[in-house]
Amino acid sequence: MITITMSKHFLSLLSFSLLLFTSLANRSEFDRFNQCQLDNINALEPDHRVESEAGLTETWNPNHPELQCAGVSLIRRTIDPNGLHLPSYSPSPQLIFIIQGKGVLGLSIPGCPETFEELRSSQSRQGSRQQQQQRDSHQKIRRFYKGDIIAIPAGTPYWTYNHGNEPVVAISLLDTSNDVNQLDSTPR
Repeated sequence: MITITMSKHFLSLLSFSLLLFTSLANRSEFDRFNQCQLDNINALEPDHRVESEAGLTETWNPNHPELQCAGVSLIRRTIDPNGLHLPSYSPSPQLIFIIQGKGVLGLSIPGCPETFEELRSSQSRQGSRQQQQQRDSHQKIRRFYKGDIIAIPAGTPYWTYNHGNEPVVAISLLDTSNDVNQLDSTPR
């Protein structure tokens, strides 16, 4: 009789614990859902500015509610004429919108590099222009202009050079909530 009473107590305590756990879990999902329902969207100003020889890099605090709910971070780069944005990469995929100017973008697309033997045999069969193309097969260089949108995969190194007469202004939108981003939501 004592074991039946204990088992009833245990069963009722287990049921109560399960009910409490599910209600708290639903509440946290509800709170998280309501947290991202913004009444209005604010025009945000950059929080950090870093000046360099090539120009200016401005970043927004990724902890702003608007940016956290969207799962993104923002960077605005201004590259002076004849300025070079040194090679960099992000663990998150990004879209770069060119607001002003024109220039050149270099991407180093990961892949299987050619072996020394393959390169040597191709050199003996092809002209000098084709040799250069073979050696640089993983380096993609493209021109960009005002209004272009450039997609850069996560982890892909890239650089930009301003060959125009006016500054290049570009806004980078980093998708920090993407599954390929294995780090936290803070941009790097």
